Amino acid sequence: MKKLTFILLIILSIAGSRLNAQDYKNFISCKVDGKEWKAEAKRMQIPINGFEYLALAAFQVNPDVQVWITLYYFTDSLKPGTYPIISEQDIESKARKNADKQLVWVLVDYTEETKGLGHAFHDGESLSGNLIITNVTKTSIEGSFEANLTGVYYKKRAVATMTGSGLKGNLRDKLLTSAGGGMLTKGGAHDHDNSKKTDETDSIVLSGGKFLVDWTKTEK
Repeated sequence: MKKLTFILLIILSIAGSRLNAQDYKNFISCKVDGKEWKAEAKRMQIPINGFEYLALAAFQVNPDVQVWITLYYFTDSLKPGTYPIISEQDIESKARKNADKQLVWVLVDYTEETKGLGHAFHDGESLSGNLIITNVTKTSIEGSFEANLTGVYYKKRAVATMTGSGLKGNLRDKLLTSAGGGMLTKGGAHDHDNSKKTDETDSIVLSGGKFLVDWTKTEK
């Protein structure tokens, strides 16, 4: 019975990847080191204290590829304009120094599955660049971005590989994602269960980025 369930998970996961070819109304698109990429995007609900925030994420399945855009701001300061993309480490210090200026800070993150079924990842951690908001309402946002990221690598922990627990978890996440709920199971682009960051680093460039996300229907 367990073997049958396992096989069904694989089949459904592969079938779910076909959804990626759709032309989405809500999307994030960009060139990843020169290669075109686009996927359906959603507004995310993640636990953050101390700021107003807007988190957007687009997720492709098989191989798993995610782009996250997270905007931190103070009340009523999210308006059309150009804003700096910075590293996660800079968010708190810059916010304290500029709290009276009503600024907006942006993180752009990336992750790509590099080995089948989630056994390894190449991630891009937010570093620098600019994001332009061309239109924003209480239930929608549109704009563009150019981002430079610090490339890091994750690999599956040996125990998870030997026991098969990591593989089962990866397949479950893929199924949820292909059904529209996979991104909701994670708190961020770099949350890789049963994995660890290695010492290998490089760089990732996201160029020609565009995004449009409208969550009006979910607010009703």
